Amino acid sequence: MLSICFVQLCYAQENKNNGKSLLVPFTEDNWSVANVDGSASEINILEYKGRKAILLEPSQKVYLKDQKIKNFQLEFYVNGQYPGLGFRVQDDINYEYLYLRVPMSNKEDALQYVPVYSGSLPWQLYNYPEYEGNAIFPREQVATLPSSFESDLTKGKASKKLIYALADKGVSFSEESILDFADATTQYIYDPQNKNALIIEKINQEIAFSDYRTWIHIKVKVWDNKMQVYVGDMSTPTFTVADLKRNAEKGLISLISDFDQVYFSDFSIKEIKPSKAPEQLENENLLSSQYLTKWKMSEMFTKDSINFISQIDSLLVNDSKFKPIEADVDGLINISRFYDDMTKTVALKCTITSDTTKTVNLNFDYADSLVIQLNSKTLFDKGMNFQPPIGKGKEGRVFVEDERIELELRKGTNELLFLLSADNRQKFNWGFIAKIKSLKGLSIEQ
Repeated sequence: MLSICFVQLCYAQENKNNGKSLLVPFTEDNWSVANVDGSASEINILEYKGRKAILLEPSQKVYLKDQKIKNFQLEFYVNGQYPGLGFRVQDDINYEYLYLRVPMSNKEDALQYVPVYSGSLPWQLYNYPEYEGNAIFPREQVATLPSSFESDLTKGKASKKLIYALADKGVSFSEESILDFADATTQYIYDPQNKNALIIEKINQEIAFSDYRTWIHIKVKVWDNKMQVYVGDMSTPTFTVADLKRNAEKGLISLISDFDQVYFSDFSIKEIKPSKAPEQLENENLLSSQYLTKWKMSEMFTKDSINFISQIDSLLVNDSKFKPIEADVDGLINISRFYDDMTKTVALKCTITSDTTKTVNLNFDYADSLVIQLNSKTLFDKGMNFQPPIGKGKEGRVFVEDERIELELRKGTNELLFLLSADNRQKFNWGFIAKIKSLKGLSIEQ
């Protein structure tokens, strides 16, 4: 056994030194499986659609043991709805995260990158085009029906006519199955009994039913604060992130299953040496000075809906409860970078000094609930809208142009106050972005 271990160690070191990827089999020597509560689970290896694979149940993670790495290239095959990769993992609630929305093939949000702080998954804060990307995932067509069935493709419970027609094609769906829409152009049929789902598409005057649970080849390169993601084509990146948000430090690698079962196969990895790192990417989008990036942020507190105004007044008289913070390079304030209790509220303030009395436009967006005050006057008080009007973002995603109010500034100093409550329903999003359209005659301080 000692001889075998020595040979394996030498093989691994040789591959590392030669810059070759090392295949890491899914064994208990190499990997450990963790459930959502942190408890350990046995590794489940099986043959699935022609490949030997590890099966992860919803919300399970599998960690590559005893290998902390900063700059790397890895490859794997994956089969499932929402598979993910955690990297530079510091612990189970702090890591960089890439995941695939496989049913959203050929959509602008098919790939998603988010930095995870304190367990928050802020997908609405980090959106396209910088942090979400398009990708085309393979699908397997399993049945076609004539266009005469188009009238049966309505949202809600699937018709018996449709279910029986699919059964004649060898595709089984129960009478509890429903039809729904992922978006305006993506329709699917879903069976809650066996968790089966098929994408519905109109192709060549026919209605095609396709299974998106097929093997997808993925390659990921990470170096410094950059990431490239390859889907299918291993020579050309599909998605590039030019500014990873967490500190570029060594950490563990994990494979993740969200919401549904996911299979992983043929995992390999190699370290990228600094001298051999891919060519550095330039972040061409320098942030405009219009963005409000410097604030003083309060300690967390529990919002008192009945006595909220007096609660704010009491908070503002004690400056020791505030600390200076800055937005990241794209102007976003992600509160979960600083605090971990998403049942709470924080206050953020800045001072706007104006050379004269004037009215300026403030553009902003937020998650989850926001109150804005200027000189103690409430100008805005709303919760996040998951279905915004046409032309105003998508599914609650945070875009700075989505909201606008007027700030009636007096000559001299003006205090702008944001009171932001977290997304306690899902514990995913807690942040905002804001800018003033014209800074002429204005100065802004923490």
